[in-house]
Amino acid sequence: MRFTPKQLFDDRKNPLLKCLRPMPGFDLDAEGISSFAADLACTAHHKKKSLDRVTHTVTWRHAGSGLVATMVYVRYPHTNSVEINGRLTNRGKKAIRHLTGPYPLSIPLELPLDQLPRMTAVYGGRPFDAEYPPRAYRVTETDGVYSMFGGHYDGRSTYSEMPYIVVTDADESGGLFAALEWPCSWTLDVRSEVVGGKRHVPLVFRIAGTDFTLKPGQSVPIPRACLGFFRGDAVDGSNALRRHINENVRRDDSPPPVFYNHFFGMRRDWTVEDHLYEARVYAELGIEYYVVDAEWHKGDFRVGIGNWEIEDKRRFPDGMAAFADHVRALGMKFGSWIEIEWAMANSHWGRKHPDWFATIPGRYYHYGGGELQDRLLRVCDPKVRAAVADFLEQWVEKYGIEWVRWDMNNAPARFWALEDPKGQCGWGHLGYGEGLYALLDEFMRRCPQVHIESCAAGGHRMDLGTLRRGHSAWMSDKTDTHDVTRRIQTGLNRVLPGCYGNSSFIWATHPLQRSQTLSALKKDGYPPAALRSRMGGTLGFAENARFFTPAIKETLRQEIANYKVQRHLLMKDFYPLFDPRRLAEYDGWQFHDPETGEGFFQVFRCKAPQSQTEVRLRGLLPGLEYVLRDVDTRRQRNLRGGAAMRIRIADVDGVKWYQYHPA
Repeated sequence: MRFTPKQLFDDRKNPLLKCLRPMPGFDLDAEGISSFAADLACTAHHKKKSLDRVTHTVTWRHAGSGLVATMVYVRYPHTNSVEINGRLTNRGKKAIRHLTGPYPLSIPLELPLDQLPRMTAVYGGRPFDAEYPPRAYRVTETDGVYSMFGGHYDGRSTYSEMPYIVVTDADESGGLFAALEWPCSWTLDVRSEVVGGKRHVPLVFRIAGTDFTLKPGQSVPIPRACLGFFRGDAVDGSNALRRHINENVRRDDSPPPVFYNHFFGMRRDWTVEDHLYEARVYAELGIEYYVVDAEWHKGDFRVGIGNWEIEDKRRFPDGMAAFADHVRALGMKFGSWIEIEWAMANSHWGRKHPDWFATIPGRYYHYGGGELQDRLLRVCDPKVRAAVADFLEQWVEKYGIEWVRWDMNNAPARFWALEDPKGQCGWGHLGYGEGLYALLDEFMRRCPQVHIESCAAGGHRMDLGTLRRGHSAWMSDKTDTHDVTRRIQTGLNRVLPGCYGNSSFIWATHPLQRSQTLSALKKDGYPPAALRSRMGGTLGFAENARFFTPAIKETLRQEIANYKVQRHLLMKDFYPLFDPRRLAEYDGWQFHDPETGEGFFQVFRCKAPQSQTEVRLRGLLPGLEYVLRDVDTRRQRNLRGGAAMRIRIADVDGVKWYQYHPA
């Protein structure tokens, strides 16, 4: 073997890099193949350098089977990371039976027997309960590593676990991070065992639910995965992963926008007059995008899915394009919602293009109850993708759309078997994942001006490949409890830059959430924690603007302006300041730019009985003087890096918000 990914990393003192065995970085299992990765031979290797990366194109051949893998390894020196992806082709004369996988990332570690690694992972966005702390995006840190199963229940990648891990040595002096780019079902396999006085810990990301035959000439994708090494503890590893994503995955380096979305705050029987009022008020507050969510089309949500060419004239008598023009005249960009991967059987597209969709015979229950005739778009078909891309381009042009909420509310897994030959599993799965990415790539190519907000009934599809093909993500439909939203955002920030985690401010519109009467709201305004708990990500609004008094408008306008000053820091390093288990404890976060030394932090008293707490900011250089500015009082004070800081918050549910920079 003349090439191995281990050669691409420089930090030879990293405790886990030293334990990484030389392997090609990917693997598979199949009938008659006992050790695929170990038996691969490198038959070609081409290297290309550019300003920020080194690309290695490597051809691997498995002599016994005729399988050939053409792989691309992209090395990013600045973040000490590598991305791996490619394609597997059967170049032999015999069919390869019972192929499972492929395994896009296979990391064989060989540790000393007394070294038990530590693993950090984050749960996905499925749970919508209001318990505190929430299960959604819960961070789990363990001694020892464990297997994970993502998207197995319905086929969306982060319906359960998320495909991101951080692993350190026992002392947390350094480690690795890894992530898989796949929008469908996946598994992290861990089979830790002791062999020859060493602790063998293979970490294997694999495509789940596959068992198929690869005939001569056929090929399948090996999805992209990333691997990086870092020094420090698990939080340092989280920040190393965030830096890789921010610098090497994001296609747009603009700061997170401020947006309005009507779906959670507007009455269900809304009309254009409701939108005209909201648009006027929110434009005054400094909102940058105004998004008309579902129900702009005939048939409402969800019966009208597939009526993409038929507007609801009850909602927009003069057409949605006229309202979009009004939004732009107010100085905002216009956006809308679509769930292009689905159509109902009786919808316009369901009747006009039945061959575009996969259909399960008979009826089945939709996730929200009721028997609906869902049909899944056959994104595996290049002709279908091309036709849908044509429509999307025309749709964007018709309305001048610059934000699209690309939603995916139902479970695709049960449809994939329709693409599988009898007795095989996986062709439908692999075709769907590869086809979805191809459609998103084509949409971004044709409409580069559009901000893509990924959505899947909340955060059910937030794998890195989907986020690479977008700009932000709706992280959860649980928007009505700000303390829960803040913890959700905290967990998500452990693996993703803050630009991805969208949430919408809503308070008085939900009677069950607000803890003050409407008369008290008009008198006292919003509790600061209600809005600031959503400032750890892309800031959205859904609150009914009819609750806003002139004083409330001025407060919100200033809060938004202050958020815009600091939002570029959301993609920098993230540090959770507390780990609360109850509402009777403090909470808070810090965002820090290690290159400039600037940052901000917010401390939330929640229901804590104590009026004082202590924080010790991370990332600050020990001994260096920093200037702290209280955002509310504008008072300044100095803080020496490494020193503890006492913070007093007089009121329950109060917030302290500081911005800082080197003196």
